[in-house]
Amino acid sequence: MKILEKKYLNHNVIRFLIEKPYGYVHKPGQAMELSIDKPGYELAIAPFTITNLNGDPYLELIVKINPEVNSLTYGLSVLAIGETLQITEPWDSYNYKGPGVFIAGGTGITPFLPILKELQAKGGNLIKEHMLLYGNRTQADILFQRKLGKVFGKNCIHILSRSKSPDSVFGRINIDILKQYINELHQQFYICGPRHFESEISKQLVSMGVKRARIQTGYKF
Repeated sequence: MKILEKKYLNHNVIRFLIEKPYGYVHKPGQAMELSIDKPGYELAIAPFTITNLNGDPYLELIVKINPEVNSLTYGLSVLAIGETLQITEPWDSYNYKGPGVFIAGGTGITPFLPILKELQAKGGNLIKEHMLLYGNRTQADILFQRKLGKVFGKNCIHILSRSKSPDSVFGRINIDILKQYINELHQQFYICGPRHFESEISKQLVSMGVKRARIQTGYKF
């Protein structure tokens, strides 16, 4: 499918709009496998979350670019509008199972975007029933800060590890942060970020008394 649009969201994250195949159906929280249709990328394939809703006439992907020249994402970053990608059918990554806490690191926010869009479209009270703990290095790394602030209100908590801001907590998402903001252990927990991030946060939640069945991660442990 051809690339329709390409836009940098910050210094290393690009939003792509690509053609949507006829009859292609996807649900919030689903992902696809993607590769570049050019020589040299035959074995390079990786999963990416579909970040728009099924009713849109295109597919949206938000991609963090690896600076390594031979990486798939670097290859994506230098593609031009009109060049082609190969994609698979969508598959389940996250399933919304009810109110709870979204815990994201960096571009780990992406699987939650279509879930939030659908909840808003249905008129759900996101501020009352949900919380976001969003970890990044600096203020400049935060994606969709204004939109997330409107969605979660005071329940949108930014945690920055390399810079301080009056609107954020300094540090990393760890058990101290979790205990500070989480009082209800019988809600749902949706975690997305690097593998080690997901693993550590899951272990910390379990140590607090959260049942493993209430925790969703992108990686399977």
